[in-house]
Amino acid sequence: MSIRRILAVLTGSERDQELLVRTLPFARSWKASIDGLFVRRNVASGADFLGTAFSTYGMEAVLESLDDAASAASVQAHQAFERMADDAPSSAVGRFVEFVGLPTEAMAVEGRLSDLLVLDKPDNDQLAYNQILIIEAAARESGRPVLVLPTTGDAIAVFKTVVIAWDGSLEASRAVMESLAILQEADTVRIIHAGPEGEVSASTVAALAHYLALHGVEAATDTVSVEGQTVTEALVEAAEAAGADLLVMGGFGAKTWQRMLSRDETTGLLRATSQALLLAN
Repeated sequence: MSIRRILAVLTGSERDQELLVRTLPFARSWKASIDGLFVRRNVASGADFLGTAFSTYGMEAVLESLDDAASAASVQAHQAFERMADDAPSSAVGRFVEFVGLPTEAMAVEGRLSDLLVLDKPDNDQLAYNQILIIEAAARESGRPVLVLPTTGDAIAVFKTVVIAWDGSLEASRAVMESLAILQEADTVRIIHAGPEGEVSASTVAALAHYLALHGVEAATDTVSVEGQTVTEALVEAAEAAGADLLVMGGFGAKTWQRMLSRDETTGLLRATSQALLLAN
């Protein structure tokens, strides 16, 4: 697929600037433009979760404080976008969008009319539950690929070594389809299946390699054992051994209770891996 509109999801934190700096080389390489999206929750609905514990005055004070914080975060996100625009060619700069509502609504409205969503991958100790929910909302509601970028290391324009986590699922197949443009630019592509070796896993991995070859992507294949470790641990170890700078995988396909308890593989990989991730649901 061609990538023309990149939607960078901003939070109003100091990390927005780094996210945009890391997104810009990709926009230049793909001849795409970057739109910034800031989701501003409608705090008027906050009374629903405050319940009866607060007096009317107390509730108004809390909501006013939340609104002030949202306003300040919006200004910071907009300023980060403007600073990026000052250093970027005009062709790579789109518009700044402030969406008032819930993240799921924003991803459905703005995300579905983009080619790629880009989000910040916080460090392990900063990976708050809310950030995982936003990444999940982006993947599930937009129907578009989601690129989660770390804020460490040098900014790059091309992912040189890409590992595909392949389990034959619908989500994984969508991730592969949506990442073809990236895979075609990579120097090395490896398909990894984490699980027991057997005819089924070998044949599905070989079938994916054949499919990619039809699109001009030569991919090596491998099946890694998960004996004594989780699938997440096996994939992280394999990606690091391959020197990957991008891991392509299906995302958030686990059962609802697993995702709510953060026991799904996607959340595990977001926490454990240092590489960028491209997710599709």
